[in-house]
Amino acid sequence: MDLALRAPGTERSQDIQPYHSQERLAYELGSKNAEQKALAISELAAKGESFVTYHLDVIISELHKTYSSEVKQAVCQAIISSGLAAQPYYNDISPLVNDADPQVRYWGCLALASLGRSASGAKRQATALLQDEHEAVRFGACSLLGSIQAEDTLDDLRGMLEDNSPEVQGAACLALGKLGVAGTSCAALVATKLQEGRSRNNALKALALMGLEGGKHCQAVCECLEDDEAETRVLAASVVGKMAEYIKGDSVAMERIVSLARDPDGRKRSAAALALGYLGKVASSHKSVISELLSDPFEEEAENALTLGGCRPRMPASCRKTKCAAAAALGRIASEDRGYGWDSIATELASLLDDDDWEVKVCALEALGCLGSRASNQTEKVRARFKDEKYIVRAKAARAYGQIGDPETVSLLADLLQDGSPSVKCEAASALAKLGDDGAEFCDKVFELYRNPNPEVRAAAITALAGMGKRGQYYATATAQMLHPHEHPAVRVAAMEALIAMGERGAAFKDLIEEQQKDEMPGIRAAAARCLDSLGIGGPGMAALQDNGDEE
Repeated sequence: MDLALRAPGTERSQDIQPYHSQERLAYELGSKNAEQKALAISELAAKGESFVTYHLDVIISELHKTYSSEVKQAVCQAIISSGLAAQPYYNDISPLVNDADPQVRYWGCLALASLGRSASGAKRQATALLQDEHEAVRFGACSLLGSIQAEDTLDDLRGMLEDNSPEVQGAACLALGKLGVAGTSCAALVATKLQEGRSRNNALKALALMGLEGGKHCQAVCECLEDDEAETRVLAASVVGKMAEYIKGDSVAMERIVSLARDPDGRKRSAAALALGYLGKVASSHKSVISELLSDPFEEEAENALTLGGCRPRMPASCRKTKCAAAAALGRIASEDRGYGWDSIATELASLLDDDDWEVKVCALEALGCLGSRASNQTEKVRARFKDEKYIVRAKAARAYGQIGDPETVSLLADLLQDGSPSVKCEAASALAKLGDDGAEFCDKVFELYRNPNPEVRAAAITALAGMGKRGQYYATATAQMLHPHEHPAVRVAAMEALIAMGERGAAFKDLIEEQQKDEMPGIRAAAARCLDSLGIGGPGMAALQDNGDEE
């Protein structure tokens, strides 16, 4: 495309702490030049929604203080990161689509698109931008019209399928898909864009949104499982899953997928395994075909120029290694097909726990967890992974053990509460909560994690105790104490939700939950309103939430 579509500011860190007060952040930004300010804001944006929403007022205010295109783009990145929490700032954002700088117009369109239908007031400007001389701006305009579901621009978007830029054509495809029923009339046209590599991915996404009309093109979607690009093959597999009801009745499409599972090209075998997994119960009769791939040694390179350059994240193991794809597929099918006859497959999956590759072990554990009690004969092999050298394997083993539900050696699971990895502690606590009274015997050990320095561990412990029945309810007072204003937001949200789950003992602290509706962070206010609503208490807090434009 004719513009560099990159996030502004990646060269030199500005080390802005995410939980500075708003006053401190305003001071920090005020002491920086435009380039440093853009870098600081874009770094905040990269930290995720909860970090950005806390400082939205200060970040948005920078739009009224600057002429810098870099700062404007960085603010747009922050808006996109904060999602619907930025809805109240529509009037501050909308002028950006008319900015003199095409980069700013592009990012302005994407920022408004992230607000959903609340940005409908920008429809006229977006429609005009479809004729912009810069293809990136036309791309952004299509994205915006799709996000606000501007059905009366159907003809305009259909016309963009003939744009001289394949990327813009792809954006128009996706926009038509988001229009709902109105856009389905263009399904055949969208399907033709599968033939062009640069529009293919968005065309796939669009067809997935077009219901029956999109499903009519399932055979063309299946052809994309053979694409040279790994990202496209994985996306096609996902879209196949969304078309399950149509593929079920299309023997040509199903036979094509099954044949690819035996293709000489390992990339196609992996894609076919993923596709069968996404089909879920529809592909249950092909479990044996997938299980044959559990011993397939093929694996694709994890790194390429795009991943090394930071332009694209590394693909997960289930998208690169055939045996991992097969394990993931069997897990997905098992989660939908709750029947029996899985014993031999459980044994094959458990054999992967002896593999030297930690990613293979992780995928096998996830699949065994999906089997639940049907994998009860494999608990010994799962427990053996509690001592694996890789923390992620230990964490997945704890989760699988809780899903399988074997109460015989719960104490070994409880020992993982003392593991050096926060992730393992979290999974162990959650797994104990799933084991009923047997897990609840260790509620005192879980409670000790309330003092852990890691907020994710504290939040997991709170949630776990809330799931331990009457024994867990005795910790309602201690849980309520976790609502103090200096506590991490994730911990406070977990505490509010836990109190609601703790019955009368938890509901006794509803006044403390009501106090959270006055918090600076929209996420905290939203969680408080949600919890109070579950108690039948909406009141002015919920109205205030809606007035601010914050939604779940």
